[in-house]
Amino acid sequence: MRRFAAVALTAGALLTGSALVGAPAEAATAHKWAPYNSYGNLSAWGTYTRSGGSTYVTGYLRDSKKNGWTACVRFLFTEGSKKYWSRFKIVGYTSSGSQYNFDGKATVKIKTSSSYSSHLWVQECGRNKKTGKYLYGKGKKLF
Repeated sequence: MRRFAAVALTAGALLTGSALVGAPAEAATAHKWAPYNSYGNLSAWGTYTRSGGSTYVTGYLRDSKKNGWTACVRFLFTEGSKKYWSRFKIVGYTSSGSQYNFDGKATVKIKTSSSYSSHLWVQECGRNKKTGKYLYGKGKKLF
């Protein structure tokens, strides 16, 4: 029998100055974010703040149906010509500790940040369980 714990996994091209960090030290105004609703059984939402030259993103990723797809969301941070992608998908773990792409009802908390703070984009996506290929919805510019 498979046991699972749904968690968020960060993947993407890591560029200099783009590490995951905690909340900003100083208080900043939180702005809501949500991608365009490209896929009916997937939702993502949360807030972002800009402080001290960095952008901080927190929120949730939800898959509401078992349909052969793993829910995911990705963010694009830019600074001039530099880019940093941060992608989250819902994964599960077997009783032996092996990781797999989860397909079913789940909600996970996500968190990322970047020192690239000129622009921020968000985009829904799904990963096909059979082929392993990603399908991306329309990107949404947040600032």
